[in-house]
Amino acid sequence: MDMADIKIDGQVSYLEPFAERHLVAPAYLGWLHDYEVIKTLNLLDYVESPPSLEAVRRYCEGLWASRNDMLFALHDRSDDAFVGTVRVGHIDWRAKTGDIGIMIGARERWGRGLATDAIGALARYLFDDVCLRKLTAGAMANNPAMLRTFERLGFRREGVLRRHDLFEGDYVDHVYFGCFENELVTERRDVAAAAAGTGG
Repeated sequence: MDMADIKIDGQVSYLEPFAERHLVAPAYLGWLHDYEVIKTLNLLDYVESPPSLEAVRRYCEGLWASRNDMLFALHDRSDDAFVGTVRVGHIDWRAKTGDIGIMIGARERWGRGLATDAIGALARYLFDDVCLRKLTAGAMANNPAMLRTFERLGFRREGVLRRHDLFEGDYVDHVYFGCFENELVTERRDVAAAAAGTGG
């Protein structure tokens, strides 16, 4: 999919295609080396062995070449700062489904509603412009802010893999969500209100 001209506007954030300038931004690799950022993203490899820029480049190049993945840079509208990434992965063009994952790397921006705003805007784009039928997402159960983010936007819990993810020497549940177009919180005022709540 040609993503060159895509820009997805939210109320407090916007998304644009993740590009070379985002890859080489010092902050990006720093986020992937920051335990507090990645600890609930189930990136055990990154915890045990922080990735090099070359390894991250190979990962990004794989996504850029894929027709079943979309990778976006997340920006804060207040100052245009690059603050995280959002991926739409495992797109099944026959079933018209896709899975959303997000990382707010800039810890000083946590709790400002950026995740809720960005996911809401992205979901609207995926339903309206990409014509997906269903969106899915998952989060570790010990990440309550992420669970609340999806639930605010109308995503429904569809299942739990019990004690599935390794976390600091123990195992925690992994919660799976799904959302159809008619379930998504679509009114911009409602999304803005949700974004203004606690958490993401």
